[in-house]
Amino acid sequence: MLIHEMPGTLRVEWNDSVKAMVDTWSSYMIKASQFREAILDKGVSYARSHGAKAWIMDATNAKGAFPQEVQTLIATEVFKTFAAIGIKYFITIKSSTSAITNLSINSFTAQIGPCGIQMVEVPDQSKAIEWLKQHK
Repeated sequence: MLIHEMPGTLRVEWNDSVKAMVDTWSSYMIKASQFREAILDKGVSYARSHGAKAWIMDATNAKGAFPQEVQTLIATEVFKTFAAIGIKYFITIKSSTSAITNLSINSFTAQIGPCGIQMVEVPDQSKAIEWLKQHK
């Protein structure tokens, strides 16, 4: 189910079968206010009210790196908020096209551990769903 969309940048969807939010990125060039609206406002609100256990970030076709203000937001708020609403797993699907995007993913996923969220890396969304079905 589609929760939020920014054409050319991001789709935020709900997968009820595994209680997971799925962010599909095409560009990391996003303003902090847009990121906050998509992830922390709409995404978290839906995830909280539907008992989400996982958040999947699909960067398969993403390009670029998050601006510093977005990276700061991730470091200071995102994973703490995810943990507070019951997210147990953060699953990444790295970019198949951009080394810069993958470096960006590595920099912000370093913030996960202190929040008690397990990070999992998989090659595609189907493997993410399969992994979640095995780790309920």
